[in-house]
Amino acid sequence: MKHFAATAFTTMCAVIALGASGCGDDDNADAGDEDSASSSTSAEKDGGLHAIMERSTLFDPVRAFAVRVRYDGDHDVQLGAIQLRSPLFEPVAPQRRDPIVRAGGGLVTMPLRFGAARCDAQADGPPQLLTDVDGDDVVVAIEESPSGLLEDLHARECAVAAVRADVELRFADNWVRTGPRQAEGDLELVQRHPGVAAALDELQGNVIFTAATGSAGDTGGRADPLIEVSDDQPSGKVQVAISASRCDPHALIEYKRTFIFVVWIALGDEEPVRVDIEADGEARRVLEGIRLACLD
Repeated sequence: MKHFAATAFTTMCAVIALGASGCGDDDNADAGDEDSASSSTSAEKDGGLHAIMERSTLFDPVRAFAVRVRYDGDHDVQLGAIQLRSPLFEPVAPQRRDPIVRAGGGLVTMPLRFGAARCDAQADGPPQLLTDVDGDDVVVAIEESPSGLLEDLHARECAVAAVRADVELRFADNWVRTGPRQAEGDLELVQRHPGVAAALDELQGNVIFTAATGSAGDTGGRADPLIEVSDDQPSGKVQVAISASRCDPHALIEYKRTFIFVVWIALGDEEPVRVDIEADGEARRVLEGIRLACLD
């Protein structure tokens, strides 16, 4: 069954020009030299400041893009707070950064926060970066890298929101530890309101934990789909066996999605959507015990 592939985002560069105007008072002879110098500096700043926006695995956990700023002019400039403006996502309060961007093309990289997806909104132009340069407010039209970055993320998050609105996905409360590094329990799918038809097609583990349907000793074939719900059967469950497949300190310390698993769920005849589910309750307690045992 065709899946929305999880996109692997790599570091790429996209340059955007920052437009702002500044001009001196040519009619004031006494201040002519000072105004001319100010106008020249402003013009250099306007034409020399560029930005890059892309996904970053470092900033993803805090819902932020990586924004890189470069200045090609002759004078260092200082940015203040930064904020993303896009109709596709809820605004996040400006984040104070205060970096000095060195003249001559040096890069400054910062996290650029974004809020929850607005699923009833559409893009009405390029996203904008709101900031101030040496105290002057500026608005930057952002060219995304890759192209369509925000719209693609918006579409994925809204597809997940649609799934979560129609069905509840949860770990049952029957999870038990079956070995030093193994646990078993049920994963449940529940119809939220009448008329919903959904199928859970696939379950995936993560770097630390391997997940398989059926008990640990089951060698039989996997049902496809794993769970289906409809008006005739508003809830369903599947037995899952989870084992710790990596216990090396690097993985245990560095990996940030230890208790998050991935399922693919289709609503009606629509394509399956990738949905993250985090172990909670008894399942979280049991898996945390396995993780701590790995550290011993």
